[in-house]
Amino acid sequence: MAKELARLDVSSFRRTLGVSVQVILAVFLLFTVATNPTTSAFWSLALAAFGFGLLWFAWRFWHATQHSLILTGDGLFDSDGKHFCSFDEITKVDRGLFAFRPSSGFLIRLNRAVPRGWAPGLWWSFGKSIGIGGATSRPAGKQMADILSVMLTERGAEILKMNEDKPED
Repeated sequence: MAKELARLDVSSFRRTLGVSVQVILAVFLLFTVATNPTTSAFWSLALAAFGFGLLWFAWRFWHATQHSLILTGDGLFDSDGKHFCSFDEITKVDRGLFAFRPSSGFLIRLNRAVPRGWAPGLWWSFGKSIGIGGATSRPAGKQMADILSVMLTERGAEILKMNEDKPED
């Protein structure tokens, strides 16, 4: 794998806080259903389903945020080695106010469709877009988006060429 240009991960405080809030809300909903059954069975089932859904989501969030996103000269990967895209597939990096992107993150527009996927708090992919961010820190996300933007220019191509010529440490 090429030299690491940027890394985006979720701090243990954000992971713990995110899961804690979700579990507390789920326990509150399930406790409410168990102690105060409504006259309608539909609402009891709906609240219970929402509570169990939140528990499932908290579990997914905890496992997804164990990983990191790594930007290298070869493209964007996760810490397990899953390849998202390379620089020649990226058409645009969108950090605009009205972009449909995760909070404290950015959107990568590609020239090809990617398989749908989702790691809560870290990334999602749908169609020709990959959303990066969510529970990640804003400065780290901004740094990765800036590096991606630079690498898409002519100067970025020069940097990649220089990195290919140098032997790795």
